[in-house]
Amino acid sequence: MVKKVIWISSYLPRSCGIAYYSDDYIKELKKASKGISIRVISHTDAKKADYPVINLKDREWPLKVIKVIKKEKPNLVHIQHEYGLYETYEDKNQRILELIDMIKKLKIPVIMTYHSIYEKLNEDQAHFVKESLKKISAGIFHEEYQKKALKKNIGFIPKNIYILPHGSEENLKLDREKIRMGFDYKNKLVVGSAGIADERKGFRTLIHQWPKVAKKFPNAILSLELKPHASKETRIYIDKVLEEIMKSKVSHSIEFIAKDYEETEFYKKLTSFDILVLPYKSESQSGVLAHGLAAGVPAIVTDIEGLGAEIRNSKAGIAVKHRKKFYLAIIKLLKSKRLREKFSKNALNYVKKVSGWSIIAKKTLNIYEKFW
Repeated sequence: MVKKVIWISSYLPRSCGIAYYSDDYIKELKKASKGISIRVISHTDAKKADYPVINLKDREWPLKVIKVIKKEKPNLVHIQHEYGLYETYEDKNQRILELIDMIKKLKIPVIMTYHSIYEKLNEDQAHFVKESLKKISAGIFHEEYQKKALKKNIGFIPKNIYILPHGSEENLKLDREKIRMGFDYKNKLVVGSAGIADERKGFRTLIHQWPKVAKKFPNAILSLELKPHASKETRIYIDKVLEEIMKSKVSHSIEFIAKDYEETEFYKKLTSFDILVLPYKSESQSGVLAHGLAAGVPAIVTDIEGLGAEIRNSKAGIAVKHRKKFYLAIIKLLKSKRLREKFSKNALNYVKKVSGWSIIAKKTLNIYEKFW
């Protein structure tokens, strides 16, 4: 008998990491089990969702969601949670808690993946995490330290938490040398950074420090790949990044592209890098890093939250504690091809043994089977 799952999340074509994450996740779940049907409920601009009904300007959006759930009669509901996805007129995610209560009244199990769990939760976050974990059948975190930190954040560690890392594509078959030739990177050292065009990503910090790298490696290129989204803030930030590049004394060695990459195209770009650098100011975990691991690219990240934890778990790069010293880690890695090759091998091994989507899908199905 086919089991039906309702998936509540950001979804394509929204320019959102969780939208891409959900698309990859759902494809792999369907591949792992022919006995599962998944229907997606998402926001009104997520046109590829089965039910694009969530409008955060409408305080009654949970009623539209519950109407779909009553119609579909699923065996289980899986929610992908990030605060901004469900915030309605600064209600501190109260409506998602109310939605969970409504689903529970239908006697349908609820599982939630938490994409914004930090080592130190603020008061509102702690309240939401505590109350939601009381209500749902299971919570999924990406890192073990996030679970352990609950003791000081909410006073106890619930028994219904499972740890599943951010999934990564497996067995990418890409010709790196051919790809690099296509980008005209022959005899170049390419340091790349990528992410949503947002102040939190720290691209300008990288531009400020780049002259110190360029001085040591005249054949080095800094490639910045910014993914735009619809908000006014993203346009403002892209203008700021462009201004910083134009002011740089080494602007000739900086590439800048702002576009929404198709996934295969994005993997090709990542594969062309000698190093992936993520100087993020704040982040719980990163889909860009997960893609980088799949491409076998050595990474340098800010030692914060899931970014630092994933680098330590995978041994696929360097976690930098002080963002002002990013350039030192870049220089260290550019100097040593042997070290880059070691980190690349570790990245691919981590995907093969730990974070590959097929592994994540199998573990997710095992969780589902406990509750339906």
